[in-house]
Amino acid sequence: MVDSRAAEESYLVLGWQVTPSGEPQYWCNSDARPGSPAQEEYLVKIPAGVMGTHAAIIAQSGSGKSFFLGRLIEELMLRTKAHCIVLDPNADFRRIDEIEDQALWTHARYDATKRRGKLPHEGSREEFEEQWSRIQIQIKGRGFGQRGDNRERLTLWWPSLSVEFLGEDLDPILRSDLYHCHSFVQALETLWRHKRRKGRTPINLFAEATKLFRTTRGKTENELRAQLEQDFLSKEERDALSGNKSPGTGDFDLHDFIRTLRLKLANNAIERLLAAAQYVSEDVERFYFGKAREYMASGILETKLGAERFNVTKRGRLQVIDLPSLPDKGTRLLAINALLTTVWEEARRAWDSALKKPEDKDTRVPTFVVVDEAHNLIPADPRTRAETALIEQFRTIIAEGRKYGLFLVLVSQRPDKLDSLILSECENRAIMKLGSATVLNKTKQMLGLEAIPLELLEKLLEFEKGRVMLIGNWAPAGPQTIYSAPRRTKEGGRNLREQHWAIPAEQD
Repeated sequence: MVDSRAAEESYLVLGWQVTPSGEPQYWCNSDARPGSPAQEEYLVKIPAGVMGTHAAIIAQSGSGKSFFLGRLIEELMLRTKAHCIVLDPNADFRRIDEIEDQALWTHARYDATKRRGKLPHEGSREEFEEQWSRIQIQIKGRGFGQRGDNRERLTLWWPSLSVEFLGEDLDPILRSDLYHCHSFVQALETLWRHKRRKGRTPINLFAEATKLFRTTRGKTENELRAQLEQDFLSKEERDALSGNKSPGTGDFDLHDFIRTLRLKLANNAIERLLAAAQYVSEDVERFYFGKAREYMASGILETKLGAERFNVTKRGRLQVIDLPSLPDKGTRLLAINALLTTVWEEARRAWDSALKKPEDKDTRVPTFVVVDEAHNLIPADPRTRAETALIEQFRTIIAEGRKYGLFLVLVSQRPDKLDSLILSECENRAIMKLGSATVLNKTKQMLGLEAIPLELLEKLLEFEKGRVMLIGNWAPAGPQTIYSAPRRTKEGGRNLREQHWAIPAEQD
């Protein structure tokens, strides 16, 4: 049976049409209410398909960008099959699995004096809750996992970490040693995977690596090779390596081929481990394992083979990476590097698999990587090797991500602080209030807005909270100003309460 919904075009509801003075047109009517049939012609809807590109959201603090971003994420989850990964630096999305109180719908009003108001379009909280409850959400962070099914501890698999991040504090002369040290651990992982079978007690790779490093000191290459073959290969495999007999059972079959391939991979790992061992000094060894202990103490490093591996798309279409839960900037950069590596590899594998099928059997869906406060992760002027390595990852996604279904959504207050190459590839642009003519000129230059009349762009300096100018694929008829519909999930961050601090102390 053909699903009739498959032929329907889906639309994302982003907000409300505005009057020339920037007021939400529908809500200027005193009879306005959420869910009324009369509201339909005033809603701003964009075809879901136009989201298939990179996007940039530029707005100063206090313009309502977190609400607009939250709304965009909610609509992507509700109106498409896409996955979304949110790099959340301010805990704004820590509570995205919780829904706002009924008052958001029952008390929806536009205050013409303050020129603002949270204006949902659904008729009730229940209507939204019924849809949102179907979304699989996972919120990952250090120390998570104790509260509810949606919280999970963020863990990174030790051998998958990048040497560029591990060696940030190391003398450049010694970084080659560090590379070999990490290669030693990666080869050891391969050997333990060869030896170990599923269902057994997890192997502590950290303990095994430190122990093996100690035993390599003072041993010749032949002695160490003999030890590794004895520890990790069966007698049949050792005989096969020595040329006494095939590792298989006789006539060639699939099982023989798999056994031969596994032995070849294990033997290659032994060779890599032997090569790495001779290049690692004791000082670098201490530094390397000291860094591993540091990350283990932070609670994000997984070193047990057989424990659950880091897999960002394993559970939940919506993944929030709670960056404030990580202890420092270095750990955050390391976690993002590992996440992007995983996402990229998974997307490439899916693309490879899809090419082997007829086009109508390609069931891949896009993954949107939302980078809030993007200037902190993709700076125009990187100062460390780790920042430079991370920028290269983002550049790869921005340049090649389309064919793999990977799209960036960058959010920043200052476009001039962002890597210009990455920003220039964002075809969808949403601009909210800008604080000065200087920022406006930078935004115009970096987003390629020279063709837009200056008098139209200058309105961005006068924008009030909640107003958004859409430019690009999601506004094909030209720049469109809207009044953002609110996010309906709870914001995790929190501002100061004016009703508490903006009164004399004696009234407290």
